Amino acid sequence: MEKSQSSSAKALPPSGARRPAKRQSRLERFQEPYRKFLRALTICSDRVEDLADTFPGLLFALATGYGSPEQRERCFELIEDGAPLKQAAEALGLPWWLRKLPAAAFTEPLGDLPKGNSFTRRVMNDIPEKPREAGDWYARVTYAYRACHEDFALWIARQTRFPFRKLAGDPFTLLASWAWHGDQPETFGHSLLRKRWESRLSLKRAYDEARAWERRVDLAVCLGAGLKDTWFEPGSVNGFEFVPLTSIDEFLSESKAMGNCLDQYADRVSSGTARVFSVRREGIAVANIEIVPHEDDIAMPAIEQLRAPRNARAVAEIWQAAYAWLGQQQFRALRPSSEKSVRRARSEVWTAIWGPYLATLKGKPEFRRVRDFALQAHGRDAITRLAERELLDL
Repeated sequence: MEKSQSSSAKALPPSGARRPAKRQSRLERFQEPYRKFLRALTICSDRVEDLADTFPGLLFALATGYGSPEQRERCFELIEDGAPLKQAAEALGLPWWLRKLPAAAFTEPLGDLPKGNSFTRRVMNDIPEKPREAGDWYARVTYAYRACHEDFALWIARQTRFPFRKLAGDPFTLLASWAWHGDQPETFGHSLLRKRWESRLSLKRAYDEARAWERRVDLAVCLGAGLKDTWFEPGSVNGFEFVPLTSIDEFLSESKAMGNCLDQYADRVSSGTARVFSVRREGIAVANIEIVPHEDDIAMPAIEQLRAPRNARAVAEIWQAAYAWLGQQQFRALRPSSEKSVRRARSEVWTAIWGPYLATLKGKPEFRRVRDFALQAHGRDAITRLAERELLDL
């Protein structure tokens, strides 16, 4: 029996040797770039080091310079005196809801965070239990707060089952951009909303509305200052009027009146190889007609689509009037415009839509993410360079 105890004692390293190993194990839970700062901070204080287990967010905040020097000094004093951790966090101005987050969740300096008691009370139960899920959750919530507002961040905090990673592009930046514009009625971007964000929306419905808004933004950029060359002249045949749609306002109004997807027509308009006309009787829209160059001869038009309200089939009377109207036209090669003025107009529209939002994000890490998203989603090759120059003034 005595021999067994002696062997066990030899197997364990002395307590002084165990402490550095434990510290190393604790520090390895944090992201690698910050471990040297954490090591320097914890080497002289066991109580500060224990924060790696009891409140990783507070330890990370102290190591990365969160708060003022006076706040950090007071926080250290409270920790060394054994004060409640909530009191130490309050002294630093650190939100208490960070207490439940694992060390791996912190990938960059904390920045601006929602601190109110109401936010803390409402968000605590939404923090995922699994460390990896908690890290992704924290990144989404903090981004939502800084790129939009607190109510949107609380709403995002509840969305724990949406497959963000499986969606193309950057769906989260899209959602935040769409939600921000919902509260900015004076902006161009707001005028393109089909529906604004509300906390009662499901995430699926919100994402669908954000995508619809994105396509409207794309359409507005493609149209620029409006289509100058409509290919064919407006006209009237058999009581039907044929009116070209040239601006974003006209496309949106027509889409609403007809109950169709003309407001989502960016892909059709962007190439410049299609024109859309409203077919009206006594000023009321009864059909929409899409004209494209004929596949056998670009000087000849072809009717790609002719639809009544809600995409119903148009009656024969409208078809007959459409062909009669086309027969009155002077035919020529139907080509998209490539003038520099068109590219400039598109750039100006892009800046008018995204400029106000980007201006509010200037100086924040979110600025670059939103800018890159907007340029990739809507800044086509013809306008990207021009739009980037406009950003220099923001």
